[in-house]
Amino acid sequence: MEKIYKIIGLVKEGNLVVMEGGLSTAEQTELIETTMREIDVEDDVENFIGIDINTLDKDSSSFFGFLKKKTVITVIGPADVVKTVEKQSNFLSMVAEINKNES
Repeated sequence: MEKIYKIIGLVKEGNLVVMEGGLSTAEQTELIETTMREIDVEDDVENFIGIDINTLDKDSSSFFGFLKKKTVITVIGPADVVKTVEKQSNFLSMVAEINKNES
């Protein structure tokens, strides 16, 4: 759970989080649920739009020859920052608009 709150904290600050590997299905579910709860609780919803999760998976053969997906990289960012994502079999391209307006 600490991992989920760390990711949400970074994304709320406008950061893109790039992870080698990825989140388990349970962690992804918890990340989305926690994000939705936090949006509901906040008074000013415009401060945090939501998250965008993108993963690049690689097919790998198991012992019996079945294909299974192995997550190679995961990119998580604010939904209003991530503009375009293109996925191919071994390629992930992302366009993000990052404005750092520091006063």
